[in-house]
Amino acid sequence: MTLIAAATLDGSPGWLASALAVALALAGVALLRRVRGTTLTAPTLWWIAAALALAAVEAAVATGRLAPASLGGSLWRYAAAVGSFCPLIAVLGAKRPQDRGWQWVVVALWLVLLAPAGQALAAPTGHRLELFGAWRLLLWGLAAMGLLNYLPTRFALSAFLVAAGQIVLFSQTTNQFQQLDAATSVAIALALFHAAWLAGEIARRPRCSAPHEAQAARWLAFRDHWGSFWALRVMQRINQTAELAAWPIRLQWGGFVDASDGSPVWELPPDLASALDQSLDNVLRRFERLPK
Repeated sequence: MTLIAAATLDGSPGWLASALAVALALAGVALLRRVRGTTLTAPTLWWIAAALALAAVEAAVATGRLAPASLGGSLWRYAAAVGSFCPLIAVLGAKRPQDRGWQWVVVALWLVLLAPAGQALAAPTGHRLELFGAWRLLLWGLAAMGLLNYLPTRFALSAFLVAAGQIVLFSQTTNQFQQLDAATSVAIALALFHAAWLAGEIARRPRCSAPHEAQAARWLAFRDHWGSFWALRVMQRINQTAELAAWPIRLQWGGFVDASDGSPVWELPPDLASALDQSLDNVLRRFERLPK
């Protein structure tokens, strides 16, 4: 925050925002190497695209190609900001084989969210875009959806920081934090996104001390990276298989438990461990990196 304040004093918050956005895109590139081959590739590409869009708009404002206090500058900033919702929506469709076609849904959502900008161009009423009523609720609903998806995971802090960043990012169009200018708002939002990325890196490795660590760690990694919406469906599938096969274990949010009393399972017989691995393979192959 000190860096943001200093940049604001010398009149260059736009350059700071652009630099933060570029750095965020580079963080996405680093993440892309880890998720390549999984269905999280598309959400990561949306992350990179959204960050680069923010960087391009803020650079245009900083160089004077876009007037910061004009309707055009406000519309371009809004168009770039709505891209911050695209990674989450892409995660919601991150299951093979529909994950590729789902990207058209993401594009469609982005175009729908641009409707207020189109209305402002057709009938301009001021020097900046202002959202009211249903459009505000839609934006807050999308931010809340991302928060709820990752709130029950070890990335909860990151989810809070992303939601906070989105609130600040749209503050100029929702009449919040009016004491801040647009470039400073974008810089603060991007700083929150960076904090979310850093918190995610710290919390990335699951802590699992059970003897059946491979199965439990695999479940926890899936739960945390794909979020609660997909994790609940996978948990249901695994438990259906366990019930049909009369396994003595069940899958709960924190790992595998004894089916009779719900106590943690500390040891799996080799035949049960093998059957569980096969079941996880059958379900998670639609998400994870496929073997060559």
